[in-house]
Amino acid sequence: MDRQIYQEEIIERYKRPRNKGEIKDGVVAEEANFLCGDRLRIGIKMDKQGKIVLAKFEGGGCAVSMAAVDMFLDRIIGITISEAKKITGKEIEKMLGVELSMSRKKCAYLGLEVLRKIKTGDE
Repeated sequence: MDRQIYQEEIIERYKRPRNKGEIKDGVVAEEANFLCGDRLRIGIKMDKQGKIVLAKFEGGGCAVSMAAVDMFLDRIIGITISEAKKITGKEIEKMLGVELSMSRKKCAYLGLEVLRKIKTGDE
């Protein structure tokens, strides 16, 4: 895919995220990127085997952070929290498909940082 297609996907995910919403009876964590003003709260639900079956986010921020968290939450459905925490920033950049400056990397990685704060009984 060319860069334009990836940029369009980022804008589309920013305007119409698929995973935005609240989870009332799951595990939750939150974090903010004060440099950019991004703030995220992620909630997840797991099945009895520890696999993530639902993941949602609340908050707001720049197009990069919102698109990245939306794509990231798509990616973690069906895997365990431990597996999800092993996803790297490079993998998130690859999902976005664009080269990021150092300051934008912090925006893109915010969802991963929030997820890594979630504590479960399995860890």
